[in-house]
Amino acid sequence: MTERAAEPPTGPLIPMPEKTPAALRVAVGRLDPGALAVFDHQWDAAMCQARDEYTLTPPRAFVEHWWSWVGVARYPQRLARFRECERIVSESDDRAERRAAATELASILTEAVAA
Repeated sequence: MTERAAEPPTGPLIPMPEKTPAALRVAVGRLDPGALAVFDHQWDAAMCQARDEYTLTPPRAFVEHWWSWVGVARYPQRLARFRECERIVSESDDRAERRAAATELASILTEAVAA
């Protein structure tokens, strides 16, 4: 009897968390524990900027960024395609291919935050 290779799950690995820094941190930790250092560093930087500039824009931008990140990363196939499109945009010499990949990146992000 031959065994088939396990296919990646098509559904989300985790439900979409609340749109708060604490809930997003938990989600990031579940999806990619290695990304927590970046998350924490960016949160500290956003809070310092907010304090220094008397504005809530940096923490809001931080939450929006990580909300999108979780929306993409919770679907393994979506994340793989997102990373492939990023690679194409950064490495391809073909302008049309880069534009198509950039358009697909935008579509993936739109789909991720709509969920």
